[in-house]
Amino acid sequence: MQHFMLFWPLLVLTCGSASRIVASDQVPLLGPSFISNFNSSKSGDINEAKLKLPDVIEDLFSSGDLNRIDLIFAVDVFSASTNESIYSYYHVGEGQEYALTEGTLDDQTVSRIGSVSKLFTAHVIIARAGIEVFSHPVTRYLPELARNLSNDSLQKINWKDISVGTLISQQAGSGGTGGFFEYTGGDEDKQTPQAFLEYMRDQQRPVIPPSWNAVYSDGGFVVLGQTMAPVESDANVINRSSQANSSWAYDIPLYTGTGSVYTSLADLRATGLSILNSELLSPITTREWMKPHSGTGSVVKLVGAPWEITRLMIPVNPALNRTRVCDIYIKSGGNVDYTSVIALSPDHGLGFSILVAGFTASHARWPLRDALGETFVRAAEYAAVKNAQDNLSGIFVSNSSEGTNITLTMDEDQPGLQIKSFYISGEDALENSIAARLYPTRLYSGTTSSASLYKFNGTSLNAHRMVFSELPLPPRAAVEGGDGGNLFDHSFAWMGVGLLGAGDGFIFEIVNERLMSIQTLDSELVFHRVES
Repeated sequence: MQHFMLFWPLLVLTCGSASRIVASDQVPLLGPSFISNFNSSKSGDINEAKLKLPDVIEDLFSSGDLNRIDLIFAVDVFSASTNESIYSYYHVGEGQEYALTEGTLDDQTVSRIGSVSKLFTAHVIIARAGIEVFSHPVTRYLPELARNLSNDSLQKINWKDISVGTLISQQAGSGGTGGFFEYTGGDEDKQTPQAFLEYMRDQQRPVIPPSWNAVYSDGGFVVLGQTMAPVESDANVINRSSQANSSWAYDIPLYTGTGSVYTSLADLRATGLSILNSELLSPITTREWMKPHSGTGSVVKLVGAPWEITRLMIPVNPALNRTRVCDIYIKSGGNVDYTSVIALSPDHGLGFSILVAGFTASHARWPLRDALGETFVRAAEYAAVKNAQDNLSGIFVSNSSEGTNITLTMDEDQPGLQIKSFYISGEDALENSIAARLYPTRLYSGTTSSASLYKFNGTSLNAHRMVFSELPLPPRAAVEGGDGGNLFDHSFAWMGVGLLGAGDGFIFEIVNERLMSIQTLDSELVFHRVES
C-alpha cells in the first residue's frame, strides 16, 4: 500500500534511522507558523501540487490502492483566500457512465455522504441554538428520555447525565443503531422517532460512561436529529451557505441526522468555506467548535464535535525533515458503495472534499484523502514559507529614534520569523543567550471576521507575539524525534507568551501581501521597511 509521508505518526519518530523526521528545535505555538494573507492560487507551490496530483492518483491505480475500473470519484480543493475552488479532479471508471444520471461528473453531481451528515447536523444545531447548547442536558429537548427508572449503569443509559455536547462529541456511550434494527425486525414502518427514543431509553446498553472517552455513535446522532426536529423545516439554515443541491433525505427520515444527507462537491465547498470564514457562526463560536474534545488510542487522532482531527507533523521546509504540529479537521462518511470526506486546515485557509462511488468506495476514500493531504497541505505550508521569505522578512527602521531597527529573517529548519537583531537607540534589545521568534496570534485590527485571516488585497493590521527561548535549546522529547527523555518535553514556550504584558507584542501592517511596517505594542515604536 502507498504511504504518504505527511501523515507521519508521532510515535514512530523514535526509530534510529538517520532519515527520521524530527520536530523543530524551536517549539512554536500551536497554529500557523506564518500568516496566510496572500493569494494562494498564484503560489508556485500550489500550482506544482496541481500538476503533481494526477501522477499521484495514477500511482494509486498502478499500486492497486484504487480500482481504476470500478470507481467513480470527484475531488475538490478550495481556498479561503480566493473563496473558490482552486483545483478539481474527476474519474469515471470504464463502463460506469450509466451511473451518472445527468450524463456527466462535475461539482454539481449529487451523492450520498454518509456520516459527513453529522457535520451538517452539528453545524445546524450550533447555528440555530448557539455553542452554549453544548452544556444543555439532552432531556431538556427530549424529556421522554428522562423516564429511565433504572440506576444500574450496566443496563441502561442515564440520559440525565448526557448533554447535547456529549452527544455531538461522541462521548455519550450511546452506541450504534444495529440493535434498533433487530428490535424492529427491520420493519421500516416501525422505525419511528418515538420507537427509537423508547429503545434508547429502555433497551440500549451503555458502551462507556458519559464523558469518559470518545466512541463512535450513530445512535447518538439519531438522538441529536430529534433535538433539532423543530428546525429541520427551516431550509435556510442550509441554503445560507449557497448550497443549491444539499437536502435532508427521506429514505428513512429517522436517520437524517446521522447519515442521510445527499450533497455535491459545490455544496461541500460552500460548507467548508463558510466554516473557515465563519459565515454562519461567529468567529468565537467557530474557534470554540473547532477544538479537540477527546483523545483516542492514537497520539495523532483526536475527536471533536464531531470532527475527526488528525494531528500532523508537517515539514517546515521542502528540503528538510524538521517538522511542526498542524491539526487537520476531517469528517468522513460512507453508505456502503458511497463514501465521502471533507477536510479543513485552518492554519492554511485550505480545504478539500471527496465523493466516491463504487464497490470499493469504502476503502478508496482513505488513499484519496492521504493523497490530497500530502500534496496540498504540504504545498500550502511551503507557500506560506515562501510568502514569509518574500514578503515578511527584511530590515525595518524607526524614523523617530536613531539606531532603532529590527531585522526579521527565515531559518530554513525552524517555524516562525526569527528576530535576527533588535536595537533600540543603538542598544541590543536581545541578550546573546536568548532566541526570539515571532508567531501570528490571529488578532486583526478593526474586525473579528475570520475572513481577515486570509485576505490578501488592501491593508490589514495583525498581531504577532514573540516567543523567547534560552540558549542552548533543550532537546525535544524522544517521542518527537529528539534526543530528550522518552516521556516528557522540556519546552514551556506557551507558558511565557504575554507573561510580562505587551512587551512581546508586535503589530504588522500588511499592504497587498507585503509587510510594510512593524509597531511595538508597549513603546508604540514604528519600524518601516527598508526596501533594497
